[in-house]
Amino acid sequence: MNFPFRDVIFDGGAVIELLLSGVDSELYKKIINEKIIPTTSILAVIEAEYILCRKLGKDKALEKIDAFLSSNYFDIISLDSLRREISLLKCYNPIALPDCTTVAIALNKKVPALFARREKELVKQMEKEPFNIQMFFLEDF
Repeated sequence: MNFPFRDVIFDGGAVIELLLSGVDSELYKKIINEKIIPTTSILAVIEAEYILCRKLGKDKALEKIDAFLSSNYFDIISLDSLRREISLLKCYNPIALPDCTTVAIALNKKVPALFARREKELVKQMEKEPFNIQMFFLEDF
């Protein structure tokens, strides 16, 4: 499977899907082979950890997140430097705060954003006033 990007910002949902799909997934293989250079936010990591905790239990979730972080395949962005951009995106766009975070990082780095699914609020906002970035959805691949 070919993905139409090399550098990409993973939303929390995309991180979750990656961690649930395992080492046999095409996306995982592309990351390991450095065909995809992924970035995400610390908020996406927190989101992935609590969702995995609910789905898999605490021990398995912590194990997966710890392995994810120690792999160093992802650049994990602190939100301090993007605080203002994130808050203004949230102020002017009725989308989830984690989505604003992903969009802000993508805008800042000038690379595409990867979301797991086409969430209603995000799609509605994209149709109304598109963000100045490419957006992809795992459900399309």
